[in-house]
Amino acid sequence: MNFEKLAALGAQGVAGGAMAAWVGFIYFIRPVPSGGMDPRGWLAASVASFACFVLVAAAHAWFGAQLKRGPVPLSDRG
Repeated sequence: MNFEKLAALGAQGVAGGAMAAWVGFIYFIRPVPSGGMDPRGWLAASVASFACFVLVAAAHAWFGAQLKRGPVPLSDRG
């Protein structure tokens, strides 16, 4: 079984899931009439948390792309 391709698929799934989790997070903390954050605080928290979620997603997407390419041949390792 080719575990690298399966791991690449999992890493790409985590990248998409991280962005879906961010959307769920900003929906959860949204300002509502009965409570939640004020609009200015919500915007600040959304922007600040976006950087964290994007870094996790980007790292997994990059790692998944590496796994999808497969091992580097010995002649190219320089």
